[in-house]
Amino acid sequence: MNITRLVQEVQSDEIYNLAAMSHVHVSFQTPEYVGNADGLGTLRILEAVRLLRLTEKTRIYQASTSELYGLVQEVPQRTD
Repeated sequence: MNITRLVQEVQSDEIYNLAAMSHVHVSFQTPEYVGNADGLGTLRILEAVRLLRLTEKTRIYQASTSELYGLVQEVPQRTD
């Protein structure tokens, strides 16, 4: 079943995307696989919501990682 069909059948008010590689090291070993899971998976969810015209109804939570910020300079980290 593709994501668009699943989103269409469920018509959820919220989508929580927790799909991602949990170890950064894997992204260096298999970057294409990780890009497909992390990047394209998210894109497919966003596109499904857009194509089905659910952008006013459905909210999407995209989980992420503190690894995006690199070396921690302060705790807690700030996003600005």
